[in-house]
Amino acid sequence: MTVFKEYRDEINRIFSRYTRGGFVDYYHCRGLGHDMIDLLIDATEELSFRGEYKELFALANKGFLKWGKTDKDDSDGETQDFIYYIKQAWDVVYDSGEDKIPHGKMYDWFEKHTDGSVIDYMEEQIYEYMMSHFKEPELLQKKYDLLNRKTEEGVDGSDSSYIKYQMDRWRKYRLRLMADMKKPIEEIREYAKMISSYSVQETMAEIERAYGNINEVIAIYQELAAQEDARGWARENWHLKLKDIYKESGDEEKYRAELLSAMTLDVGNEDLWKEYKGCCAPEDWSTRCEDLFSSAKVGDYRIFPWYAQENRYDLVMDGVEVGGHIDRLKQYEKKLKELYPDRCLTVLLNDTKRMAEQSNKRQDYRRVARNLRWIQQYPNGKTAAAELA
Repeated sequence: MTVFKEYRDEINRIFSRYTRGGFVDYYHCRGLGHDMIDLLIDATEELSFRGEYKELFALANKGFLKWGKTDKDDSDGETQDFIYYIKQAWDVVYDSGEDKIPHGKMYDWFEKHTDGSVIDYMEEQIYEYMMSHFKEPELLQKKYDLLNRKTEEGVDGSDSSYIKYQMDRWRKYRLRLMADMKKPIEEIREYAKMISSYSVQETMAEIERAYGNINEVIAIYQELAAQEDARGWARENWHLKLKDIYKESGDEEKYRAELLSAMTLDVGNEDLWKEYKGCCAPEDWSTRCEDLFSSAKVGDYRIFPWYAQENRYDLVMDGVEVGGHIDRLKQYEKKLKELYPDRCLTVLLNDTKRMAEQSNKRQDYRRVARNLRWIQQYPNGKTAAAELA
């Protein structure tokens, strides 16, 4: 029996080991994932060492399809981990340049499995891999033709919410593909208007940058950043993108402005704080630091890491007192206890009293008990804990 066949048969044994009635429950899915990942790691190393890239591709594909066709509770993220190692095997084959499994043959397997026979979340992995690989002109054209067919077929079922989602996904892939094929930017911009997906603006920014249109990139990021500023919170923090652009171009004033805007949306980010401090003259730092701290709301624990960076534990203590942040007291206790033992004890006493008054379940009483033990570690704490108890 060849090495390939041994690995192939082991895949069947692994799935048989964990499957019950065609289903893998939550408790067995982790074992399934671990065993399949171990097999993929070993097979990728051994088969590539032997130069058996065609066999490695076939083995990874078998594991991929077997996983997709098996009903399972993978709520701990086993599929995501498994897919990572499948892609590692695909990459080894793709990068090998092996004549027995050229890119064209690999591509044919991927396109064949975009026919709906693979479950949707796994099919999306196929599309993602196809679109980020296979850059030869003839394969770019094949992908372009495939996506044209998909979007044309989807028009008939456009009233379906799922089809609408698929159409946007296919159009977004086609948009990236148009850039790979170096289509005119005007044509790409026009096509982007057909896509309703939120992320199309980010995709267009990447494309515009690849085409050297930095002003258009800035305009897109400014629009996205303005939306985040209006909400007061950031999912991506687009000011970071603008910051990097201005830093690269040497526009110090705009770079610093975007850095400050990014910090406003990500209060407490220590990397941003260090970057801001690094771009300020030492003689100006004290003033700039105080300006930032004075604008913060007392009790906002998000800014505590910045206080700690500057050894402003007086401000941390003020914030802990105002907000009653017991978890932050514990985080910075080494310094706070050294500097303000009486104030720390008062915060603990107040929290314990509040918890004792509000407690109505066992978990609350356990926290009260923990606090009483904690209080005893402070000067005069044993007496205070005894009175509370």
